[in-house]
Amino acid sequence: MKIFLFTFFILILCSGLHAQSLNCLSFRNGKFKMTINGHTSVIERSGSNQKEYFINLKDSLKMSFNVKWLDDCTYTLTPTKESFEKYPQIPKNAVLTVQITSTTANSYTQSSTSNFIAKTVVGEVIKIN
Repeated sequence: MKIFLFTFFILILCSGLHAQSLNCLSFRNGKFKMTINGHTSVIERSGSNQKEYFINLKDSLKMSFNVKWLDDCTYTLTPTKESFEKYPQIPKNAVLTVQITSTTANSYTQSSTSNFIAKTVVGEVIKIN
């Protein structure tokens, strides 16, 4: 019986140590970079505001968003008035939903969807500041 309890205790301890915990809160604010299809964007997020721009395009696309956190690892982005004025082709009800699916000490993997395009974009975001 002692061997059984000891083995059970060790199994519980080991499963707890190997379980991956998401540390999404450390990525709520900061400066990040993400590369998708050869294009690198810089993301600056502070509180309920986010700005994004591509650094390797001639006409750098610059957008600003309102950020709303739904839970520790999920947030939505809605374009600001300035973004709608600069890019009138954006649907007026546009919402992007970002789910952080895994984290490391200085990066996270996200899965992004929107209510106007039937495509999921997965990418790694690296914290640079």
